[in-house]
Amino acid sequence: MFRGFTPVVALAAVLFVSGCSESQSSVEYDESTTVLAIGDSIMVAASGSLAALVDGVAIDAEVGRPFGDGVAVLERQLAQGATPDILVVALGTNAGTSTGQIDELMELTDGIDEVIFVNVRVPRDWESSTNGALADAAGRYDNVRIVDWHGASSDSDHLFRSDGYHPNATGSQLWTNLMVIEIKR
Repeated sequence: MFRGFTPVVALAAVLFVSGCSESQSSVEYDESTTVLAIGDSIMVAASGSLAALVDGVAIDAEVGRPFGDGVAVLERQLAQGATPDILVVALGTNAGTSTGQIDELMELTDGIDEVIFVNVRVPRDWESSTNGALADAAGRYDNVRIVDWHGASSDSDHLFRSDGYHPNATGSQLWTNLMVIEIKR
C-alpha cells in the first residue's frame, strides 16, 4: 500500500499544488479501492501526493466542501458497490463540524475497518469545537483514529499560505505524510 517517497514525487506534488483545481477525483472508486479519502481544498492540494504514495486510494475532494457534504459523498461512493478498508475524512475547514454530523457519517461506516479523521488548523471560531468533536469521536468509536494536523502544524506558520490555513507546498507534503503514516499503521 505504501511506496517510497522520491524526488520525482516531490516535484510532482509541488507542481500539482501550484496548479490545483476546484475538485479532484484521482482514482475511480471500484472493488480494488482499499482507501477512500474525502476532503476539501486541503486535500485537493495534496491529492497528487496522496495518490502517488498510497496504492488503492480513491480521492474525492472539492474546494469549499463543508463536513456535512461528506455524508452525501460517502453515500454516493458506497453506492458504487465496494466498501473500502479505510476511510479518510479531511473535512471541517469550511464551517467546522459537530458531534451530530460525525455520528451521521459514522452510521454509514458499517463494514469499514478504520475511519481516520484529520483535524483542522483554521483561524476561525470553529477550530477548537471541530477538533474537540473529532477527538470525542475517537473516544466513542473503536475504529476511529485522528491525524493531528493541528498539533503537527502548531507554531509553524511557515507551512501555510498567507490565509493561515491553506498549506503551502511544504505544508501540504507534511499533511500528506501524516495521513500516509496513519493509513500504513
